[in-house]
Amino acid sequence: MGHLFQVGDWVTFLDEVGEGKVITVRGEDVEVLAGEFTRLFQAHELIHRDEEAVRKMAQAPVKQKDLDVRPNAEMPLASSQPAKLGPLEKDLHLHELLEIDLHLHELPPLHREATAHEKLLHQLDHARRAIVEARRRGDRRIVLIHGNGSGRLRHELEQMLRKDAGLRYFDASYQLFGQGALEVEILHRSK
Repeated sequence: MGHLFQVGDWVTFLDEVGEGKVITVRGEDVEVLAGEFTRLFQAHELIHRDEEAVRKMAQAPVKQKDLDVRPNAEMPLASSQPAKLGPLEKDLHLHELLEIDLHLHELPPLHREATAHEKLLHQLDHARRAIVEARRRGDRRIVLIHGNGSGRLRHELEQMLRKDAGLRYFDASYQLFGQGALEVEILHRSK
């Protein structure tokens, strides 16, 4: 199968989180610059990113039907209720436990033709950004709600978390979250 990768192409990795720029191509061997590191892949392990399509999606106007419209007159929160925060900081609960819901309907929307792989990468990127933000804020713990699907998202989250020595993770409280969440303890905070 002929893969048409060229030097300078942007690619995403098929079986792991990440992306990079092609720097050499030798037959089926493709060397990719991912951040500060170069990695060698087989061509079938990469997906070509169409930068023009990505640019068009980013510039496309948001349609009214895509927006979550609510009446302006919302009731003020009672003092016993948690305050609603931004999209990365879902709900702040007792003991400063930050919850990040990774269900696709809770995240910023992707384009309609997004593949399952693109959706997974979107969820993982959201989790990664939430951890970075929690570190920046000095939070000690965060809960990543992955749900009870096939287990693919949970597996990929565990792979990502395992690579960071500054994190420890375990199943979140079954009483609060059921089986579909991981609690992440932040051991090293950025200063």
